[in-house]
Amino acid sequence: MENLTDLIQSFHPDAKKGKDKYEQFLLYVYMSFDKRIKTVKSDKLKNKYKEIRQRVLEYTVANKRKIIADLNKVS
Repeated sequence: MENLTDLIQSFHPDAKKGKDKYEQFLLYVYMSFDKRIKTVKSDKLKNKYKEIRQRVLEYTVANKRKIIADLNKVS
């Protein structure tokens, strides 16, 4: 997922442990999309970002081990 790769690259965790990084990352993903949703005026774009956020979060939860490994590589 392109959006997920960009988010992982831009994420800078405070935590040292993989599980804590993962939990911070979930919050980071949610808040990143929430900012975009709040700044756009079009309902169509808001819905688009909400759908993307949902898919990214579902993928992140379903692939927890891979995401933790990716987070450990970057940070």
